Amino acid sequence: MSLWDYLTVFFWVYVGIACLCIFVVLIVDIFRDHSLSGWAKAAWVAFLIVMPFVGSIVYLIMRGGGMSSRRGGDQPMLA
Repeated sequence: MSLWDYLTVFFWVYVGIACLCIFVVLIVDIFRDHSLSGWAKAAWVAFLIVMPFVGSIVYLIMRGGGMSSRRGGDQPMLA
């Protein structure tokens, strides 16, 4: 294998790991949101599984603004 083959493999492994991290963060945010019903959570997770890239973009556009406030509750308070 040449250097470019190794770099290509490294690039795609990096992209795959980044996508997995994004999907995990989105699924955790879906279950952290108390304003969604159980069926809405199931629909979002199914949408992310069936169409992962489109689903993640749609979720970030529609519900991305509240992600920071939901995640902010997990941060410890520093005095």
